[in-house]
Amino acid sequence: MTAPRSQNKKGLLFYCTRLIPDSELEYDIFGSGDIVRIEIPCSGRVGIGEIMQGIAEGYEKVAVLSCGEKSCLHGFGCTEAKKAYEKAIKLASVAGVDTDRLVFIEQDLGNSIYNTNGLK
Repeated sequence: MTAPRSQNKKGLLFYCTRLIPDSELEYDIFGSGDIVRIEIPCSGRVGIGEIMQGIAEGYEKVAVLSCGEKSCLHGFGCTEAKKAYEKAIKLASVAGVDTDRLVFIEQDLGNSIYNTNGLK
């Protein structure tokens, strides 16, 4: 999986196929602007490479929207996505990249959205 080139895009959003990101959520994450959305069969397939490539390609923010641990169809997707996100945060920090450019959101189906960066 390769992140598409930025071409002045504001944000890059990887999201689980079981979730549909809505415009309010996207505005909370990215503000106004163009967003590239990449639907994936499982958020566990998003690795540190895809996240960091999004930063390297010039996206202002890179976000991963994952189903929650309780509602993950595969049982591991959310956990794997969180691990990749946490590694990306560490790598970004070491590289001097603003870690606020990386966002992880976990949503159990039927519940409100919450994430590790303090969104709802």
